[in-house]
Amino acid sequence: MVVMAREDAKRCLRILRNDKSLSLLVKINVREGGPYKSYNVIGEIKGSERPDEVVIIGAHLDSWGLGTGANDNGCNVAMMIDIARQMIKLDIKPKRTIRFALWNGEELGLYGSMAYTKKYESQLDNHVMAMSVDIGSGPITGFFTGGRPDVLDATNKIMDSLTDLGMFTNIDIPLVGTDNFDFMMHGVGNLIANHEPANYAPNYHAESDTYDKVNLQALKHNSAIVAAVTLRYANDLNIDIPRQSRQDIEKLVESTDLEQQMKSMMGIWYQWIEGKRGR
Repeated sequence: MVVMAREDAKRCLRILRNDKSLSLLVKINVREGGPYKSYNVIGEIKGSERPDEVVIIGAHLDSWGLGTGANDNGCNVAMMIDIARQMIKLDIKPKRTIRFALWNGEELGLYGSMAYTKKYESQLDNHVMAMSVDIGSGPITGFFTGGRPDVLDATNKIMDSLTDLGMFTNIDIPLVGTDNFDFMMHGVGNLIANHEPANYAPNYHAESDTYDKVNLQALKHNSAIVAAVTLRYANDLNIDIPRQSRQDIEKLVESTDLEQQMKSMMGIWYQWIEGKRGR
């Protein structure tokens, strides 16, 4: 497989659509090395009443090799850092622990979040919610709630109280492709922020994913939404999202298109069925 810059691929498609033949000469410099070690960055604000219960929010800090990754996903890494900074500055004391994660290796196979769920599997029963923010800087329109009615119900109630920040629609389907995945396959309630695509899709995994494409006004507003949802999950001790069993997760896979999604992405289906990934 040869990876092309999006701009070059689009040019090739334009040529082919004009019924012209196309020949490519590919020059590849092959270098051997590795494996290479990478790291997640984790920080937390300890809960004041239930410190062992965790609400974790994260964004991946690596980018696709051909671009700078401003929308995918540098802007949301900055969001995570700033939410943590503001909560500390305001001396916010959440009842549950809020853990902030900057995941590495997402673009290569969701490796950073996979490593976390493996290392801390014994603690996952106490993970109340895992949120991933990874679809650019367009305005947040709601959350994907992972095909779990209990997560949908809790998130709907939270969003209904945030009408001053906008009108939101939550979508109860499970999605593969970002760092919610391993939490989902370990049975932890999970959310993915859903954004308007704005400048994200045309510049996805491309050299053109640069800082000038970031919607700074929307990013600031998104920070308020993510912070508010996080705090509600951390402070509402009536929210109870039990961890799913392996059997529950298998039912979710069977009743949705998760199998097709996993088979389309980096071999994670086979890791799941071979017991190398998930609960």
